[in-house]
Amino acid sequence: MNILVYLIVVVFFFVLIIVGVFNGSDVTINLVLWHVGPIPMGAVIATAAIFGVAFACVIGVIDGIKIRITNRQLQKQLRHLEEESDALRLRLARHEGPGGGRTAAEGTTSWSDPRG
Repeated sequence: MNILVYLIVVVFFFVLIIVGVFNGSDVTINLVLWHVGPIPMGAVIATAAIFGVAFACVIGVIDGIKIRITNRQLQKQLRHLEEESDALRLRLARHEGPGGGRTAAEGTTSWSDPRG
């Protein structure tokens, strides 16, 4: 799967390079209060691609941080539940007799002596 992703990324950047080379004319970029230009169209395409990759990386890092935080919380919850389970098992083992059933103090025996 990773090889497929790498291949798609390489093809994408190869297409961007070809488009940038064949569109060498100068353009002017007009933002709300900022005007840049004339600059080559290839530079505009390359800059947009770089900013797009950077934005995707930032989103990926933020998502990774959220996943690590959630994982840490779930590990703490799992530890707590395991401790609770161990405590309940110990409590159950203390209330059961040696044969795994009820103790003689509770009025019944869980095993019978074959000798008599």
